[in-house]
Amino acid sequence: MDGLEFVRLGIDDERDPSFDCGDPDLNEFFLEDSKANCRELLAVTYAWRLQDKTIAYFSVSNDAITSQDVDNFNRFRRMLPNRKRYKTMPAVKIGRFAVHKDYKKQKYGSKIMDFIKIWFVTGNKTGCRFVIVDALNKDDVLPFYENNGFSYLTQKDKSDHTRLMYFDLMQIAHAV
Repeated sequence: MDGLEFVRLGIDDERDPSFDCGDPDLNEFFLEDSKANCRELLAVTYAWRLQDKTIAYFSVSNDAITSQDVDNFNRFRRMLPNRKRYKTMPAVKIGRFAVHKDYKKQKYGSKIMDFIKIWFVTGNKTGCRFVIVDALNKDDVLPFYENNGFSYLTQKDKSDHTRLMYFDLMQIAHAV
């Protein structure tokens, strides 16, 4: 993505105070909570910058898909060969993901999502098979993840505030 800079944000790194994705909770996470998450080793936040302006950010942490997360865990784990079946499935979780409101509807979100998928497959950064997200259960959020290849892990959370969704990195692993 031309002209964009990808930056890992540490505890003391300046966050762009003009960042506004239109969601106060996501804005607050970026400006304040991401520092505490970094300090406590809970998540790492990355920003995409165009010159000095942050146009998007995401945070990631290690996680797993468990039998409680999936409607039929045995069927789900059949994606792996028998000798590799685990009681939990290694995953990386996108904890927060936001695009500045001035850059929405310009495909930056999908480009960054593609980057995240390729980034975790290239060099197998954390030994994870899946990318998961607790997507806000909103009409403008769920289709974004669906259009980016994510599937629902369960139907039990259909009326919850968030929906647990996953992307199997093996879909792109052989192409990278």
